[in-house]
Amino acid sequence: MRHRGVTVGALVASVCGVSLDAVGPLLTRVAVDDAVRGITDVLVPVVVAILALATIRFGASFLRRYLAGRMALDVQHDLRRQVFAAVQRLDGQRQDQMRTGQVVSRAITDLQLVQSLLAMVPLAAGTVVLVVASVVAMLWLSPLLTVIALVMLPLAGFVTNRTRRTLFPATWSAQQRAADVAQQVEETVTGVRVVKGFGQEDREVATLERISRRLFAERMRAARMTARLNPTLLALPTLGQVAVIGVGGVLALNGSITIGTFLAFTTYVAQLVGPARLVGSLIVSAQLARAGVERVYDLVDTTSDVADPDDPEPLPDGPLGIELDAVSFGYTRRDPVLDGVSLTVAPGETLALVGGAGSGKSTVALLLPRFYDPQGGALRLGGVDLRRLRLADLRSELGVVFEEAFLFSDTIRANIAYARPGASEAEIRAAAEAAQVASFVESLPDGYDTLVGERGLTLSGGQRQRIALARAMLTAPRVLVLDDATSAVDTATEAAIHATLRELTAGRTTLLVAHRRSTLALADRIAVLDHGRVVDVGTEAELVARSPLFRSLLAADELLPAAETPVPVAVDGVTPSLWPESVTGSAGGSEGAVRAAAASGGGMRGSAGATAMVGGIPATPELLARVDALPPATEQPRLGNTDPTTPQDGARLVRILRPVRGLLTLGLVLVALDALTSLAFPTVARYAVDNGITARSAHAVLVATLLGIGLVAVAWFVVAAETLITSRTGESLLYSLRVRSYAHLQRLGLDYYERELSGRIMTRMTTDVDALSTFLQTGLTQAVVSLLTVVGVAVALLVTDPELALVALSVVPLLVVATIVFRRLSSHAYAEAREKVSAVNADMQENVSGVRVAQAFVREEHSAQAFGARSDAYRRSRLRAQRYIATYFPGVAYLSDIAQAAVLGVGAAR
Repeated sequence: MRHRGVTVGALVASVCGVSLDAVGPLLTRVAVDDAVRGITDVLVPVVVAILALATIRFGASFLRRYLAGRMALDVQHDLRRQVFAAVQRLDGQRQDQMRTGQVVSRAITDLQLVQSLLAMVPLAAGTVVLVVASVVAMLWLSPLLTVIALVMLPLAGFVTNRTRRTLFPATWSAQQRAADVAQQVEETVTGVRVVKGFGQEDREVATLERISRRLFAERMRAARMTARLNPTLLALPTLGQVAVIGVGGVLALNGSITIGTFLAFTTYVAQLVGPARLVGSLIVSAQLARAGVERVYDLVDTTSDVADPDDPEPLPDGPLGIELDAVSFGYTRRDPVLDGVSLTVAPGETLALVGGAGSGKSTVALLLPRFYDPQGGALRLGGVDLRRLRLADLRSELGVVFEEAFLFSDTIRANIAYARPGASEAEIRAAAEAAQVASFVESLPDGYDTLVGERGLTLSGGQRQRIALARAMLTAPRVLVLDDATSAVDTATEAAIHATLRELTAGRTTLLVAHRRSTLALADRIAVLDHGRVVDVGTEAELVARSPLFRSLLAADELLPAAETPVPVAVDGVTPSLWPESVTGSAGGSEGAVRAAAASGGGMRGSAGATAMVGGIPATPELLARVDALPPATEQPRLGNTDPTTPQDGARLVRILRPVRGLLTLGLVLVALDALTSLAFPTVARYAVDNGITARSAHAVLVATLLGIGLVAVAWFVVAAETLITSRTGESLLYSLRVRSYAHLQRLGLDYYERELSGRIMTRMTTDVDALSTFLQTGLTQAVVSLLTVVGVAVALLVTDPELALVALSVVPLLVVATIVFRRLSSHAYAEAREKVSAVNADMQENVSGVRVAQAFVREEHSAQAFGARSDAYRRSRLRAQRYIATYFPGVAYLSDIAQAAVLGVGAAR
């Protein structure tokens, strides 16, 4: 078990700190009973004991919060690296099935859910100990009252189990829709040039609106289920508290228990309300995290068909020959691309592949680096079957240049030296000269230190292609695989590159995929492919003389730059054979083009359906049946007359909140009612003591009991409505922000996308938007509850006893100072963490898109290390914020304990 020390430390600290809460009521009981009898000898020891326990509890709470946060962040960091490593291991078939937006969704949203749940686990464990210790103390105080108080627990278990069966499929389905939103954003941001080129911004905004409405409906369906669960879980222990007031009051009237015992018992029962709230929150979080964990591990546990052999063979020294022996292959078995292809490329020979669209030329180029394995026949390098070679050994001997060059968002120098980071400056410049890169780099202000932007899109297609060619040249491979490596350059540059290639290919085995006739001059022989078969092999002169197909290709200008698919190709430039299935979408035409163009140079492409390999967790028949059995998700966001797609001047918070101000106001009213009902229970208990037990009035005890029952009923409806309204407020705002931000993105010019990494854009559209929504759903309500509770308690204290109220409120100035300091420190820490997580997400998305380039140049491990370093930097930044949290909130509780001890000491001494 990894992180054992941190996990055990967090659990021990939680158990120690929370279990001390079980001792407090016993000390209060002693102090109250002795004070009632006029005995003050033990008052000072009791107050000192309370302060000592408060100090220990502060230390334990600090350790629990910090270590729990560290454990959760460590696990999130590990899972994030595992997701990254899993993507780097995927073979070509798995890459074709991959939906980049789904992977990004796992790396951002799902891992955040897991981290949030793990941070709660130590507290939950400590709460279990608190419940057990409280029950033991309650049994010691009064077995009868204990049975009455706990009779509701089996009912709570029944309700929880019943709701969980429907809550998980509801949250699972909602998370699929959230991933669909991420996929839509990722694809259209990546394919922004296609969107704008076809003028389809409005269509894409409408598509996101539709997906977001579906997400809203499904999340509100889950919220309705939660609105039935949470109020019930809160009401059951509160009913037990009311029963204790009634029965305990009668027992106190009869002298069976003391007033101190009664107060201690009601305190213990009140302590069970907190765990009930935690359990309710934990159940919802657990269902969300469970779906997230399954989605993450579905990707992490994915195995590739292309793998290293158990007993690999080495490649021979010297030039390597290539042999295709009756090779058959199809991206889908029902649609073969290569059908019994047999070819031999002698060591040091240059062979060109030509053919019409869909003939299988680029497929041969993809089989050589073993992105795929043939389904029939064998492919050999140096006489060794590729399946007998380690992937790293094979790919380190190949220099691959894809038709469409994929560059990373780094400098020109770093992109050229991608496969050889330790290359000298002279070697980098020599490769640049050979690929005709130097001719334009020297005119750039920063030269080789020029940042090329995401995927190199700040450069022209020809410039990107030349850098990619220089990248391959720098590796000095024994075998060159050039998939139309000069298709995007002008004829003069092409002639200069060809002159260099003649020198480079001399004595080096080279496979050329040719789209231009000029490229054929580099070849010793030419192989003509047609519908996956080799129809002729020979020199250009021989083929012109005897091959009708070759002559027709020349006559029809087929040997010109041309995509091999009717839709725009992906950034890796693979041919139509990689896209045997039509890209599905809700809209036709240009939307399909966007989906194809968004599938980037790593070989990713859209995959229809949530049950694609990594499109979602495997949807078992049982799970699908449970989803189908759910009530229909039909609720739609209501924003009044506000259209989130229209542009606005600025984005002030007041303007953003305007469409939901009615819901927000209603939610705050319900939160206030919730706080008031919570404050009313201690008042009811006080009424039972003062007017019932002390005054020896059974009628007053009955009135207190009936008031308690009424409060429970009111609280149930208030909490249910509060859950629904706060969820609707947050989800409506989330919908509005998401659509508004996306519509604004569609209005921005291409220069914005050249400056900003798509991963950072994804962070703004996911993490940042979710953070604001979460604040409105939970943070704002909790803040209001806390504020109202403080005000309510202060008013109650002032009304009850002004002198003791001043004693209790004496810690407020310290609390204000601590809050100001915490706000300043935590704001800076969270701002830094946000920037770092944006870098992590951008790196993840870029490497998912460029995974095939990383594999071709054996850079998977290096990429994983660089990504791990960025992820660790974010982890350390968040840990600093966690230290502030672990200090501040236990500090607030510590001040409360000090005030309690002071009130007890002063009050009992009077």
